[in-house]
Amino acid sequence: MLERPAARPQAPRPRRSREDVVGTLPVAAVTSAVWAAGVGLVVVGVLVTAAWALTGRGDDGLGTPLSAAGVLWLAGQHAGVSVAAATITLLPMLLLGLALLLLFLAGRWAVRITSTTTVADTALLVVGGAATYALLAMLVAQASSLGGATVAPLTALASCGAVALLGLGAGALAGGPLGAAALARLPQPARDSLLAAGAASGALLVAVGVVAAVAVVSRWSTIASMSHQLAPGAGDAVGVLLLTLAYLPNLLVWVLAYVAGPGFSVGGGTGVDPFSQTGGLLPAVPILGAVPEQAPAAGPLLLLLPVAAGMVAAAVLRHRRSLALREEAVALLGGAAVVAVGAALLAALSGGALGDGRLEQLGPPALATGLALGGLVAGGSLLVSLGTHVLPTVWVTGEH
Repeated sequence: MLERPAARPQAPRPRRSREDVVGTLPVAAVTSAVWAAGVGLVVVGVLVTAAWALTGRGDDGLGTPLSAAGVLWLAGQHAGVSVAAATITLLPMLLLGLALLLLFLAGRWAVRITSTTTVADTALLVVGGAATYALLAMLVAQASSLGGATVAPLTALASCGAVALLGLGAGALAGGPLGAAALARLPQPARDSLLAAGAASGALLVAVGVVAAVAVVSRWSTIASMSHQLAPGAGDAVGVLLLTLAYLPNLLVWVLAYVAGPGFSVGGGTGVDPFSQTGGLLPAVPILGAVPEQAPAAGPLLLLLPVAAGMVAAAVLRHRRSLALREEAVALLGGAAVVAVGAALLAALSGGALGDGRLEQLGPPALATGLALGGLVAGGSLLVSLGTHVLPTVWVTGEH
Protein backbone atom coordinates (compact mmCIF):
# COMPACT_ATOMS: atom_id res chain seq x y z
CA MET A 1 0.00 0.00 0.00
CA LEU A 2 1.15 3.51 -0.80
CA GLU A 3 1.58 5.84 2.09
CA ARG A 4 1.10 9.58 1.77
CA PRO A 5 4.26 11.41 2.84
CA ALA A 6 3.95 13.57 5.88
CA ALA A 7 3.22 17.21 5.10
CA ARG A 8 6.12 19.53 5.60
CA PRO A 9 5.61 22.17 8.22
CA GLN A 10 4.95 25.54 6.61
CA ALA A 11 7.26 28.36 7.45
CA PRO A 12 5.64 31.26 9.29
CA ARG A 13 4.53 34.08 7.06
CA PRO A 14 7.10 36.87 7.25
CA ARG A 15 5.86 40.06 8.85
CA ARG A 16 5.63 42.93 6.39
CA SER A 17 7.75 45.96 7.11
CA ARG A 18 6.15 49.35 7.64
CA GLU A 19 7.63 50.61 4.36
CA ASP A 20 5.82 47.85 2.48
CA VAL A 21 2.54 48.61 4.23
CA VAL A 22 2.74 52.35 3.60
CA GLY A 23 3.72 51.76 -0.01
CA THR A 24 0.62 49.69 -0.73
CA LEU A 25 -1.87 51.92 1.12
CA PRO A 26 -2.55 54.37 -1.75
CA VAL A 27 -3.05 51.54 -4.24
CA ALA A 28 -5.40 49.69 -1.91
CA ALA A 29 -7.34 52.86 -1.09
CA VAL A 30 -7.87 53.78 -4.74
CA THR A 31 -8.66 50.19 -5.75
CA SER A 32 -11.24 49.70 -3.00
CA ALA A 33 -12.99 52.98 -3.82
CA VAL A 34 -13.08 52.27 -7.57
CA TRP A 35 -14.41 48.76 -6.96
CA ALA A 36 -17.19 49.93 -4.62
CA ALA A 37 -18.25 52.73 -6.95
CA GLY A 38 -18.01 50.57 -10.06
CA VAL A 39 -20.04 47.67 -8.70
CA GLY A 40 -22.69 50.03 -7.36
CA LEU A 41 -23.01 51.81 -10.69
CA VAL A 42 -23.20 48.50 -12.57
CA VAL A 43 -25.95 47.13 -10.32
CA VAL A 44 -28.05 50.29 -10.57
CA GLY A 45 -27.33 50.57 -14.31
CA VAL A 46 -28.49 47.03 -15.02
CA LEU A 47 -31.74 47.54 -13.11
CA VAL A 48 -32.46 50.90 -14.72
CA THR A 49 -31.64 49.63 -18.21
CA ALA A 50 -33.89 46.59 -17.75
CA ALA A 51 -36.78 48.76 -16.57
CA TRP A 52 -36.16 51.18 -19.43
CA ALA A 53 -36.30 48.39 -21.97
CA LEU A 54 -39.46 46.86 -20.47
CA THR A 55 -41.28 50.18 -20.67
CA GLY A 56 -40.73 50.27 -24.43
CA ARG A 57 -38.37 53.22 -24.41
CA GLY A 58 -35.38 51.42 -25.80
CA ASP A 59 -35.40 53.67 -28.87
CA ASP A 60 -34.03 56.53 -26.77
CA GLY A 61 -30.58 54.95 -26.84
CA LEU A 62 -28.49 53.27 -24.19
CA GLY A 63 -27.02 56.55 -23.01
CA THR A 64 -30.34 57.66 -21.51
CA PRO A 65 -30.72 54.85 -18.92
CA LEU A 66 -27.01 54.94 -18.13
CA SER A 67 -27.20 58.66 -17.40
CA ALA A 68 -30.30 58.07 -15.31
CA ALA A 69 -28.48 55.32 -13.40
CA GLY A 70 -25.82 57.82 -12.40
CA VAL A 71 -28.44 60.17 -10.93
CA LEU A 72 -30.13 57.32 -9.04
CA TRP A 73 -26.79 56.04 -7.74
CA LEU A 74 -26.00 59.50 -6.37
CA ALA A 75 -29.53 59.92 -5.02
CA GLY A 76 -29.18 56.64 -3.15
CA GLN A 77 -26.32 58.21 -1.21
CA HIS A 78 -28.47 61.18 -0.21
CA ALA A 79 -27.14 63.64 -2.73
CA GLY A 80 -30.06 65.99 -3.36
CA VAL A 81 -31.51 65.90 -6.88
CA SER A 82 -32.47 69.27 -8.41
CA VAL A 83 -35.51 69.40 -10.69
CA ALA A 84 -36.35 72.86 -12.02
CA ALA A 85 -36.80 75.06 -8.93
CA ALA A 86 -37.30 72.17 -6.48
CA THR A 87 -34.90 69.77 -4.82
CA ILE A 88 -35.76 66.11 -4.18
CA THR A 89 -34.44 64.97 -0.81
CA LEU A 90 -36.67 61.94 -0.21
CA LEU A 91 -34.10 59.41 -1.34
CA PRO A 92 -34.18 55.58 -1.52
CA MET A 93 -32.57 53.99 1.52
CA LEU A 94 -32.18 50.61 -0.20
CA LEU A 95 -29.60 52.11 -2.56
CA LEU A 96 -27.89 53.71 0.44
CA GLY A 97 -27.69 50.28 2.07
CA LEU A 98 -26.21 48.83 -1.12
CA ALA A 99 -23.53 51.54 -1.25
CA LEU A 100 -22.64 51.06 2.43
CA LEU A 101 -22.41 47.29 1.99
CA LEU A 102 -20.06 47.59 -0.97
CA LEU A 103 -17.92 50.15 0.86
CA PHE A 104 -17.82 47.93 3.94
CA LEU A 105 -16.58 44.97 1.89
CA ALA A 106 -14.04 47.19 0.13
CA GLY A 107 -12.72 48.59 3.39
CA ARG A 108 -12.36 45.16 4.94
CA TRP A 109 -10.50 43.88 1.87
CA ALA A 110 -8.16 46.89 1.82
CA VAL A 111 -7.16 46.43 5.47
CA ARG A 112 -6.50 42.74 5.03
CA ILE A 113 -4.53 43.09 1.79
CA THR A 114 -2.28 45.76 3.29
CA SER A 115 -1.95 44.12 6.74
CA THR A 116 -2.71 47.48 8.33
CA THR A 117 -2.51 47.38 12.14
CA THR A 118 -2.07 50.98 13.32
CA VAL A 119 -4.59 53.77 13.73
CA ALA A 120 -2.59 56.15 11.52
CA ASP A 121 -2.34 53.68 8.62
CA THR A 122 -6.01 52.76 8.89
CA ALA A 123 -7.04 56.41 8.92
CA LEU A 124 -4.85 57.10 5.88
CA LEU A 125 -6.42 54.16 4.05
CA VAL A 126 -9.99 55.21 4.86
CA VAL A 127 -9.48 58.90 4.08
CA GLY A 128 -7.69 58.12 0.81
CA GLY A 129 -10.43 55.74 -0.27
CA ALA A 130 -13.18 58.17 0.71
CA ALA A 131 -11.51 61.00 -1.21
CA THR A 132 -11.23 58.81 -4.31
CA TYR A 133 -14.86 57.72 -3.99
CA ALA A 134 -16.03 61.33 -3.59
CA LEU A 135 -14.10 62.45 -6.67
CA LEU A 136 -15.62 59.63 -8.69
CA ALA A 137 -19.08 60.69 -7.49
CA MET A 138 -18.38 64.26 -8.60
CA LEU A 139 -17.44 63.00 -12.07
CA VAL A 140 -20.61 60.91 -12.23
CA ALA A 141 -22.67 63.97 -11.25
CA GLN A 142 -21.17 65.99 -14.08
CA ALA A 143 -22.01 63.30 -16.63
CA SER A 144 -25.49 62.28 -15.46
CA SER A 145 -28.98 63.67 -15.83
CA LEU A 146 -32.52 62.33 -15.79
CA GLY A 147 -35.18 64.32 -17.63
CA GLY A 148 -33.78 67.61 -16.37
CA ALA A 149 -32.97 66.20 -12.94
CA THR A 150 -29.35 66.73 -11.97
CA VAL A 151 -27.08 66.50 -8.94
CA ALA A 152 -24.70 69.35 -8.16
CA PRO A 153 -21.09 68.11 -8.29
CA LEU A 154 -20.19 69.66 -4.93
CA THR A 155 -23.27 68.08 -3.36
CA ALA A 156 -22.24 64.70 -4.73
CA LEU A 157 -18.69 65.24 -3.45
CA ALA A 158 -19.82 66.01 0.10
CA SER A 159 -22.60 63.43 0.38
CA CYS A 160 -20.76 60.50 -1.19
CA GLY A 161 -17.60 61.39 0.71
CA ALA A 162 -19.46 61.14 4.01
CA VAL A 163 -21.01 57.81 3.02
CA ALA A 164 -17.60 56.50 1.95
CA LEU A 165 -16.01 57.52 5.25
CA LEU A 166 -18.71 55.63 7.14
CA GLY A 167 -18.67 52.49 5.00
CA LEU A 168 -14.92 52.21 4.52
CA GLY A 169 -14.30 53.04 8.17
CA ALA A 170 -16.66 50.31 9.37
CA GLY A 171 -15.11 47.79 6.99
CA ALA A 172 -11.57 48.72 8.04
CA LEU A 173 -12.42 48.26 11.71
CA ALA A 174 -14.14 44.93 11.06
CA GLY A 175 -11.36 43.58 8.82
CA GLY A 176 -8.39 44.55 10.98
CA PRO A 177 -7.33 44.13 14.59
CA LEU A 178 -8.39 47.63 15.62
CA GLY A 179 -12.10 46.81 15.72
CA ALA A 180 -11.62 43.72 17.88
CA ALA A 181 -9.30 45.65 20.18
CA ALA A 182 -11.81 48.48 20.53
CA LEU A 183 -14.58 46.03 21.41
CA ALA A 184 -12.33 44.31 23.93
CA ARG A 185 -11.67 47.65 25.65
CA LEU A 186 -15.36 48.49 25.98
CA PRO A 187 -16.48 48.47 29.62
CA GLN A 188 -18.92 45.74 30.57
CA PRO A 189 -21.88 48.13 31.10
CA ALA A 190 -21.48 49.38 27.53
CA ARG A 191 -21.50 45.80 26.24
CA ASP A 192 -24.64 45.07 28.23
CA SER A 193 -26.31 48.16 26.77
CA LEU A 194 -25.39 47.11 23.22
CA LEU A 195 -26.77 43.63 23.90
CA ALA A 196 -30.06 45.09 25.12
CA ALA A 197 -30.21 47.48 22.15
CA GLY A 198 -29.62 44.63 19.70
CA ALA A 199 -32.37 42.51 21.25
CA ALA A 200 -34.84 45.40 21.24
CA SER A 201 -33.95 46.31 17.64
CA GLY A 202 -34.50 42.75 16.47
CA ALA A 203 -37.90 42.60 18.16
CA LEU A 204 -38.87 45.96 16.66
CA LEU A 205 -37.84 44.80 13.18
CA VAL A 206 -40.11 41.77 13.45
CA ALA A 207 -42.99 43.85 14.81
CA VAL A 208 -42.68 46.50 12.09
CA GLY A 209 -42.53 43.82 9.39
CA VAL A 210 -45.70 42.20 10.68
CA VAL A 211 -47.58 45.50 10.92
CA ALA A 212 -46.51 46.50 7.40
CA ALA A 213 -47.51 43.11 5.97
CA VAL A 214 -50.94 43.25 7.64
CA ALA A 215 -51.50 46.77 6.32
CA VAL A 216 -50.59 45.78 2.76
CA VAL A 217 -52.74 42.64 2.79
CA SER A 218 -55.77 44.39 4.28
CA ARG A 219 -55.60 47.24 1.74
CA TRP A 220 -54.39 45.20 -1.22
CA SER A 221 -57.36 46.06 -3.45
CA THR A 222 -56.68 49.78 -3.06
CA ILE A 223 -52.96 49.30 -3.74
CA ALA A 224 -53.67 47.22 -6.85
CA SER A 225 -56.15 49.78 -8.18
CA MET A 226 -53.70 52.65 -7.72
CA SER A 227 -50.92 50.60 -9.34
CA HIS A 228 -53.07 49.87 -12.38
CA GLN A 229 -53.96 53.54 -12.80
CA LEU A 230 -50.35 54.65 -12.48
CA ALA A 231 -48.78 51.83 -14.53
CA PRO A 232 -51.29 50.14 -16.88
CA GLY A 233 -48.64 48.25 -18.83
CA ALA A 234 -46.49 45.34 -17.69
CA GLY A 235 -43.26 47.25 -18.24
CA ASP A 236 -44.51 50.25 -16.29
CA ALA A 237 -45.61 47.92 -13.49
CA VAL A 238 -42.08 46.51 -13.27
CA GLY A 239 -40.70 50.03 -13.01
CA VAL A 240 -43.13 50.89 -10.20
CA LEU A 241 -42.22 47.65 -8.40
CA LEU A 242 -38.49 48.41 -8.57
CA LEU A 243 -39.07 51.95 -7.34
CA THR A 244 -41.20 50.65 -4.46
CA LEU A 245 -38.49 48.18 -3.45
CA ALA A 246 -35.91 50.97 -3.49
CA TYR A 247 -38.05 52.96 -1.04
CA LEU A 248 -39.13 49.95 1.04
CA PRO A 249 -36.70 50.70 3.93
CA ASN A 250 -38.06 54.27 4.04
CA LEU A 251 -41.59 52.93 4.36
CA LEU A 252 -40.59 50.51 7.12
CA VAL A 253 -39.09 53.40 9.09
CA TRP A 254 -42.37 55.26 8.64
CA VAL A 255 -44.20 52.25 10.07
CA LEU A 256 -41.76 52.29 12.99
CA ALA A 257 -42.64 55.94 13.64
CA TYR A 258 -46.32 54.99 13.40
CA VAL A 259 -46.15 52.28 16.06
CA ALA A 260 -44.03 54.60 18.24
CA GLY A 261 -46.76 57.26 18.24
CA PRO A 262 -45.51 60.35 16.33
CA GLY A 263 -46.52 58.89 12.97
CA PHE A 264 -45.50 60.50 9.68
CA SER A 265 -46.59 63.15 7.21
CA VAL A 266 -47.32 62.44 3.55
CA GLY A 267 -47.45 65.93 2.09
CA GLY A 268 -49.98 68.73 2.02
CA GLY A 269 -50.31 68.78 5.80
CA THR A 270 -51.57 65.19 5.85
CA GLY A 271 -50.47 63.43 9.02
CA VAL A 272 -50.91 59.76 9.90
CA ASP A 273 -50.55 58.37 13.42
CA PRO A 274 -52.27 55.70 15.56
CA PHE A 275 -54.62 58.25 17.14
CA SER A 276 -55.89 60.28 14.18
CA GLN A 277 -55.41 61.13 10.53
CA THR A 278 -55.43 64.77 9.54
CA GLY A 279 -55.16 66.58 6.25
CA GLY A 280 -56.24 65.94 2.71
CA LEU A 281 -55.65 63.31 0.07
CA LEU A 282 -52.58 61.11 -0.07
CA PRO A 283 -50.16 61.35 -3.01
CA ALA A 284 -50.92 58.94 -5.87
CA VAL A 285 -48.26 56.44 -4.82
CA PRO A 286 -49.54 52.85 -4.87
CA ILE A 287 -47.84 51.65 -1.69
CA LEU A 288 -49.39 54.55 0.24
CA GLY A 289 -52.72 52.86 -0.44
CA ALA A 290 -51.87 50.74 2.62
CA VAL A 291 -52.50 53.79 4.82
CA PRO A 292 -56.00 53.45 6.33
CA GLU A 293 -58.54 56.12 5.46
CA GLN A 294 -59.24 56.65 9.17
CA ALA A 295 -57.24 55.89 12.27
CA PRO A 296 -58.21 52.36 13.42
CA ALA A 297 -59.89 52.04 16.80
CA ALA A 298 -57.16 49.66 17.98
CA GLY A 299 -54.39 51.94 16.69
CA PRO A 300 -53.21 53.11 20.14
CA LEU A 301 -52.60 49.48 21.08
CA LEU A 302 -49.72 49.44 18.61
CA LEU A 303 -47.72 51.44 21.13
CA LEU A 304 -47.49 48.23 23.13
CA LEU A 305 -45.17 46.79 20.46
CA PRO A 306 -42.16 48.97 21.44
CA VAL A 307 -42.97 48.20 25.08
CA ALA A 308 -42.87 44.49 24.24
CA ALA A 309 -39.52 45.04 22.46
CA GLY A 310 -38.17 46.52 25.68
CA MET A 311 -39.40 43.46 27.56
CA VAL A 312 -37.56 41.24 25.10
CA ALA A 313 -34.38 43.25 25.67
CA ALA A 314 -34.67 42.79 29.45
CA ALA A 315 -35.33 39.06 29.09
CA VAL A 316 -32.34 38.57 26.79
CA LEU A 317 -30.05 40.55 29.09
CA ARG A 318 -31.18 38.57 32.13
CA HIS A 319 -30.59 35.33 30.23
CA ARG A 320 -27.03 36.33 29.35
CA ARG A 321 -26.05 38.18 32.52
CA SER A 322 -27.05 38.07 36.17
CA LEU A 323 -26.93 41.67 37.37
CA ALA A 324 -28.08 43.64 40.37
CA LEU A 325 -31.12 45.84 39.91
CA ARG A 326 -29.13 49.07 39.59
CA GLU A 327 -26.63 47.65 37.08
CA GLU A 328 -29.39 46.05 35.03
CA ALA A 329 -31.43 49.27 34.99
CA VAL A 330 -28.41 51.27 33.80
CA ALA A 331 -27.72 48.76 31.03
CA LEU A 332 -31.35 48.75 29.90
CA LEU A 333 -31.57 52.55 29.90
CA GLY A 334 -28.36 52.66 27.87
CA GLY A 335 -29.83 50.19 25.38
CA ALA A 336 -33.00 52.27 25.09
CA ALA A 337 -30.87 55.36 24.44
CA VAL A 338 -29.02 53.54 21.65
CA VAL A 339 -32.36 52.53 20.11
CA ALA A 340 -33.61 56.12 20.38
CA VAL A 341 -30.56 57.57 18.64
CA GLY A 342 -30.71 54.93 15.90
CA ALA A 343 -34.43 55.53 15.34
CA ALA A 344 -33.92 59.30 15.12
CA LEU A 345 -31.15 58.88 12.54
CA LEU A 346 -33.24 56.47 10.46
CA ALA A 347 -36.24 58.78 10.63
CA ALA A 348 -34.12 61.69 9.44
CA LEU A 349 -32.74 59.64 6.54
CA SER A 350 -36.14 58.26 5.54
CA GLY A 351 -37.90 61.60 5.12
CA GLY A 352 -37.56 64.53 2.78
CA ALA A 353 -39.21 66.24 -0.15
CA LEU A 354 -40.38 64.97 -3.53
CA GLY A 355 -40.87 68.46 -4.91
CA ASP A 356 -42.65 71.56 -3.73
CA GLY A 357 -46.16 72.27 -2.53
CA ARG A 358 -47.96 69.19 -1.22
CA LEU A 359 -44.84 67.04 -1.59
CA GLU A 360 -42.49 69.37 0.23
CA GLN A 361 -42.34 67.37 3.46
CA LEU A 362 -42.81 63.60 3.76
CA GLY A 363 -41.75 61.24 6.49
CA PRO A 364 -41.65 61.11 10.29
CA PRO A 365 -40.33 63.73 12.72
CA ALA A 366 -36.88 62.48 13.65
CA LEU A 367 -36.54 63.83 17.20
CA ALA A 368 -40.07 62.92 18.27
CA THR A 369 -39.71 59.41 16.85
CA GLY A 370 -36.44 58.80 18.68
CA LEU A 371 -37.71 60.12 22.01
CA ALA A 372 -41.01 58.25 21.83
CA LEU A 373 -39.45 54.96 20.83
CA GLY A 374 -36.68 55.23 23.41
CA GLY A 375 -39.18 56.01 26.16
CA LEU A 376 -41.47 53.09 25.28
CA VAL A 377 -38.58 50.63 25.04
CA ALA A 378 -37.14 51.87 28.34
CA GLY A 379 -40.55 51.55 30.02
CA GLY A 380 -41.01 47.96 28.89
CA SER A 381 -37.50 46.88 29.84
CA LEU A 382 -37.60 48.53 33.27
CA LEU A 383 -41.00 47.00 33.93
CA VAL A 384 -39.55 43.51 33.48
CA SER A 385 -36.41 44.36 35.43
CA LEU A 386 -38.28 45.78 38.41
CA GLY A 387 -40.78 42.95 38.34
CA THR A 388 -38.16 40.22 38.37
CA HIS A 389 -36.13 41.89 41.12
CA VAL A 390 -38.84 43.32 43.38
CA LEU A 391 -41.72 40.84 43.18
CA PRO A 392 -39.76 37.81 44.48
CA THR A 393 -38.63 39.90 47.46
CA VAL A 394 -42.20 41.02 48.15
CA TRP A 395 -43.47 37.46 47.97
CA VAL A 396 -40.78 36.15 50.31
CA THR A 397 -41.41 38.99 52.78
CA GLY A 398 -45.13 38.33 52.65
CA GLU A 399 -44.68 34.64 53.42
CA HIS A 400 -42.65 35.48 56.54
